[in-house]
Amino acid sequence: MRYISLPIFAAALVLANPALAEDQQPDSQVIQKLNDPAFQDNMVSVMSGFMVAMMDLPIGQFAGAMDKAIPKDMRRGDGFSSIDPDATLGDLARRDDPNFERNTEEKMRQGTAMLGIMASEFGALIPQLKTIGERMKRRMEETQ
Repeated sequence: MRYISLPIFAAALVLANPALAEDQQPDSQVIQKLNDPAFQDNMVSVMSGFMVAMMDLPIGQFAGAMDKAIPKDMRRGDGFSSIDPDATLGDLARRDDPNFERNTEEKMRQGTAMLGIMASEFGALIPQLKTIGERMKRRMEETQ
């Protein structure tokens, strides 16, 4: 599972705020917060809580139903028949990676650190992007 995309999505939401639309700099307090290790730890705790809840979802019976629904000639290997009817999503994740929870939490920690870095770097680029946009606008006007 790819949890790194969650922080990237969060960064896009944070940075695409109305302040940017009004030609203002990104809120330095937001950037500081995203780079704060305590805030990052809290984000990881929240995401870990969601992950734990998701890992308890029963998936075995759903897999069995899918196995019956997919025509035999379209199945790969054993299809879903090898999945225990009482299996949870966590059981399946741990089947491929016995250290799934620890590895996923580490990826979430890396992702939240990356979120802070991205916010800082993107904030630093805003003036340059604005200048490029203005230059492109002038050039377009000159061609008309």
